[in-house]
Amino acid sequence: MLAAVATSATASAWDGSVSGDVKVYGFGLLDGSVAGRRDAELGLFRLKGELRRSDELLFDVQGVLAVSSPRLVGTTRIAMGTTPRLLDLQHVFVDEPDVEVAAELDRLSVTWQPSGFRLVVGRQAITWGVSYFWPALDLFAPFPPERIDREYKPGVDAVRLTVALGSLSEVDVVAAGQGTSIPEDGSIGALLRVHAGAADVGVMGGWFHRDIVAGAFLTANVRGTGVYGEVAYTDSGDPQDRQLDRAHFWRASVGFDRQLTPTVAVSVEGAWNGFGTSNVDRYEQVAASDRVRHGEVTSLGQWYVGASASWQVHPLLVLTAAVLANLNDGSVMLLPQAAWSLGDNVVLELGGVVGLGPGPAADGQLRSEYGGVDAVYAAIRLYF
Repeated sequence: MLAAVATSATASAWDGSVSGDVKVYGFGLLDGSVAGRRDAELGLFRLKGELRRSDELLFDVQGVLAVSSPRLVGTTRIAMGTTPRLLDLQHVFVDEPDVEVAAELDRLSVTWQPSGFRLVVGRQAITWGVSYFWPALDLFAPFPPERIDREYKPGVDAVRLTVALGSLSEVDVVAAGQGTSIPEDGSIGALLRVHAGAADVGVMGGWFHRDIVAGAFLTANVRGTGVYGEVAYTDSGDPQDRQLDRAHFWRASVGFDRQLTPTVAVSVEGAWNGFGTSNVDRYEQVAASDRVRHGEVTSLGQWYVGASASWQVHPLLVLTAAVLANLNDGSVMLLPQAAWSLGDNVVLELGGVVGLGPGPAADGQLRSEYGGVDAVYAAIRLYF
């Protein structure tokens, strides 16, 4: 009897926790000469709170305070980002040419997960698809390919129901508001994931931002090499897309990754962006489209290839490098990085963003996607 009472009390008990992290970036952007150098700083302060009742009910809230230099948004974009949302949970305290201070709730959700299914209501991170640089199925605030800080994906306001169909198989249904207008920015879709031996297969479909989208993905392990790919077809409901001759378009990506040694890993990925263009003169028109501005499409060209490598030189030191190439205009972006662990909760990072290719013309017209950006940065991350 005493054991039964104790078990009942434990099951109904609430357990809470508070944690967070601080990230401070310093950027040095070089405009062709030392005299043209400009510096920028970015500070991200995240406070996380959780309240849990056993494993069935969870309340999650995360607030972020960001101090940034908005005039260098092109550079700070590699470390931070946001997405349009249904609810306005942000407040800007300072909005000056050289500094912006803003706070927002990046997570605010309640999760109910009894046996067999999980229901999450509120602002949450959602990821569909399997590709790293150029996902085709991820229509919920995907990371740009050049993003170096992928620890937290921007949250979206959504209702998400995940139903287990067996071991590692499930169906995921999401209704989200990715803008202030539900008719124009609302989304509802479903993703079916089936696990079969060494492979995972998925199909998805739904209505996203006035579009009808359908797609599929595949991941498999082939003799120690991870192979993946995904494809999506979009029937656009945005009248603006017809001006770009993009009433219908395909997007796809394929890649592989492999652990070469216990300390060295590599990955390679190629992608086709049917919404993009092979004509550099049309980059500005593509960049101004709603689809790019709300973050669903993160690239301007059509054909891409990327590669990354990671080397754990020492248990406290990891070197990584990524190369992104736009095969239409020939521009390349190099992203080297070194991460040194100074302790259990402190990491120092040094890196660079090197664009190879023609920079913007004197009137600001783009002449390549990746050219014209050269920056170095240092960052420190502290966790508590």
